[in-house]
Amino acid sequence: MPRPSGVRGSINPRANLPDEFVYDAWYVAAWGEEITRTPMRRVILDEPIAFYRRGDGTPAALADRCVHRAFPLSASGKLEGDQIVCGYHGFKFQPDGACTWVPGQASVPRSARVRAYPLVESGPFVWIWMGEPDAANPAAIPDHHWAYDPEWRSMKDMATVKARYALVVDNLLDLSHEAFIHAATIGSSDVAETPITTQVDGTIVRCWRHMENVPVPPSYQRTTGITTTIDRWQDIEYAVPAFYTLHVRVAPAGAGDDQAYYSKVMYALTPETARSTHDFWVISRRSGAEQPAWMTAAGIKGQNTVLGEDIAALELLERSLPADGHWQELSINNDRGGLQWRRVFRELLSAQKEVLA
Repeated sequence: MPRPSGVRGSINPRANLPDEFVYDAWYVAAWGEEITRTPMRRVILDEPIAFYRRGDGTPAALADRCVHRAFPLSASGKLEGDQIVCGYHGFKFQPDGACTWVPGQASVPRSARVRAYPLVESGPFVWIWMGEPDAANPAAIPDHHWAYDPEWRSMKDMATVKARYALVVDNLLDLSHEAFIHAATIGSSDVAETPITTQVDGTIVRCWRHMENVPVPPSYQRTTGITTTIDRWQDIEYAVPAFYTLHVRVAPAGAGDDQAYYSKVMYALTPETARSTHDFWVISRRSGAEQPAWMTAAGIKGQNTVLGEDIAALELLERSLPADGHWQELSINNDRGGLQWRRVFRELLSAQKEVLA
């Protein structure tokens, strides 16, 4: 199947941030419970897609434009067995995209087919492959086992941020902003003042910092019960382009790992359009002590409060950026992880264009 129009364009050499999509990658498309026998529409990488479940429970994804007159297949909300029925003129399509029936004629044109996308359901996520179907290797899905491992307890939610994907990634790779954007929740000045160490391993960018004997932020007081100073570790592992994990440990200062609260903060980052991003988050936690009652609606509300602080800043930033993608930009030591992910991402874009050339 051909890629969407526009993929062959050259990388904008003046753009501060990457402004295209990497297609040969697994992205989170939905939570498993979102996909039912009623077709659901979601835009991913500027492509509208219709999701539904077959009779045996496995998910299916088709381009959400009928091959006849481009009517959204999801709009009718109608399935016949495993086939989705176009609500405009009744064309029927199998989960592999093949049309099986058209009105007013006995034969179905060979070109009557819509694109089908490979899917993998794993843990709470349904992953989609947006590139060439033959290249879709489930083994390439980033590690996310904490989201469904019974030794870890999880909560989750998602938001669609009205800001480009690259701004969201920059935000997550430079956690020094916690000292300012999140001063009332999870931040402290130590996050900005503690140097980071970075490493690139293929398409994985790692950043980490260790803070010793620092004040406990308000949010951590509520979730851990610690009121003294703490030792705090932040280890970032970002599998470019689509999955970010923050490995967090928090312990009373000097107490060591056996008293630490462990958290895995996972963000599945899926571009919706060139200027908006689906942000699926899961927080999984375990601790050496009895787990506090954080995994409730109040816990989700607390995380969404933190995420809301980021969203407000990112959407304001998006609205303020020049349309030509070029602005004055100064980078400092805390930006090393951000600069490295941009380099890896641009390398993936270049490789993609060479394949398409």
